[in-house]
Amino acid sequence: MSAAPPPGPRVWPSGLPARLDRALRAWVRRHPDTRPVRLARSAVYGALSVLHTEDHCPHTNGEARVLRCLAAVRREPLLLDVGANRGAWALAALEACPDATVHCFELAPPARQALRRLAAGRPGLVVAEAGLADRPGVRRVKHYPEREELTSFYDYPHDAPFTWRSEPVLRGDDYLSEHGIEAVDLLKVDTEGAELEVLTGFQRALSAGRVTAVQFEYGYAAVLSGSLLHRLYGLLEPLGYMIGRILPERVDFRPYTLFDERFYGPNFLAVHASSPELTALLGGRTTLSPRRK
Repeated sequence: MSAAPPPGPRVWPSGLPARLDRALRAWVRRHPDTRPVRLARSAVYGALSVLHTEDHCPHTNGEARVLRCLAAVRREPLLLDVGANRGAWALAALEACPDATVHCFELAPPARQALRRLAAGRPGLVVAEAGLADRPGVRRVKHYPEREELTSFYDYPHDAPFTWRSEPVLRGDDYLSEHGIEAVDLLKVDTEGAELEVLTGFQRALSAGRVTAVQFEYGYAAVLSGSLLHRLYGLLEPLGYMIGRILPERVDFRPYTLFDERFYGPNFLAVHASSPELTALLGGRTTLSPRRK
């Protein structure tokens, strides 16, 4: 039997009396291209553009709070930073979890070299020798020398100068096996559209519940790669993960609906059912005193 389709878009209430609401909707359906409707639609799109503004600073967008919550319930956590760029998130992770070990992955050698310089004298940072994908091999990579955070497998239309390179990639499950890693406390994936591909490379670990939490970016690059939120939910939810958008003061855990496919990032979090204490803390349902187990 095929799975039931996800719930459809919500019909948001207008705040008008019911009869007026119905009349207004009926009028718009009959006059979709009139000047008042075009002006109203333009105003709404402008407001959505402002509301789509994303905060990528881990100290203010909720990512640092996620790390502090993890530190409250895990001792010496092991973290994977896939798409580490120059290491801003890895440093935030070590600040929140001083006893953590963070394995960093980047596609292009210049970024890996910068990470190795950052890791010098920091025993908690480990720099892998390749990026990650769904299978090992060599991939074509769009590299931005001046804006390496944009480097990707996909031809996203950025204005910055770029070159195409061929780079080696690993599969996540293989990396865990080769390094004797039995469990991952947090897998963070920020790969400019390749999030689903990277997570597919961790299929064995995810299926076994060996990854406590997954943080993934979700934005317009997902259009090019097909890493839509529906597919990410479809991968993780059947494996026992609860998913929600990371907000500054909580994680908004809730089921998927088609209306959620709005590319409002920047980050979502999935937590395995084996960690209800962490889920409650992240969701703001409890104020546990910081402790480690």
